[in-house]
Amino acid sequence: MALQSVCGWGAINPRQKPSHNLNLFPSYISTFNHFPDLLQTSQSSNSSHHRDSGPPPPAHGTTTLAFLYADGIAVATDSRSSAGKLVSSPDSRKAFLIHSHLLATTSGSSADCQFFGRALARECKLYKVRNGTMPSVQGAAKMLSVLMSPFRGTDICAAFTLCGWDRNGPCICYAYNNGTRLCSDIISVGSGSPYAYSIIDEGYRPGMEEEEARQLARRAVCHAGRRDAYSGGFVDVYWVRERGCEKDPREDQVQLYKKLEEEQKKEMQDKYNKKT
Repeated sequence: MALQSVCGWGAINPRQKPSHNLNLFPSYISTFNHFPDLLQTSQSSNSSHHRDSGPPPPAHGTTTLAFLYADGIAVATDSRSSAGKLVSSPDSRKAFLIHSHLLATTSGSSADCQFFGRALARECKLYKVRNGTMPSVQGAAKMLSVLMSPFRGTDICAAFTLCGWDRNGPCICYAYNNGTRLCSDIISVGSGSPYAYSIIDEGYRPGMEEEEARQLARRAVCHAGRRDAYSGGFVDVYWVRERGCEKDPREDQVQLYKKLEEEQKKEMQDKYNKKT
């Protein structure tokens, strides 16, 4: 009964034609109807009301990236959570499993991302109950977009990169709360993404091997953490393959950056010695 209530299932009326559609927004989401201020758009930053009502909204900072390689998808994130100009947490997790073959990275408000991430995991499980299989990665991205659509124009801030393996192979999809959805071989999100893209664009090639992909992902997040004040902490690297999702041991971003810098200097010195 509790599961039926959470899923939005009601008693079947024998006089009505049976429907297999589920209510995407069950009773616990109707709480927002009792607090309409939660769904109001923020005041303009130029208005006196906004300046007098309290501090400005917090700035969101992160670095997440994902790209295809020979055996699947390489995923990497930093671990720094920020609130304005303060570091609220140095070791947060910015990637979590939706199911065994679908990994989601998050950017935006931590609370919003957790809420919609759990809602998506729930919908994927219910989809499997109805259809006997998990939805495709693009189907999950569309499902997530539907879940977030009633909150467009509000202060909700949630961006997801869905990295999964379905019957069509590996797939990377990006979904944002304003309705944006896109798929690509390379996606980086967050305030540190311009720095991450600069490293990926330089070193990426289609069909690269796992060790090469690992070095590229680590270097991209390290570079972003070095240049972006809102990124840093630790480097988490994940792998999405046909057999499922795996994670490498966590590494400290500062120590890893120094290690990579020394390796790069040594490599340049070796090249110089060969020329001379």
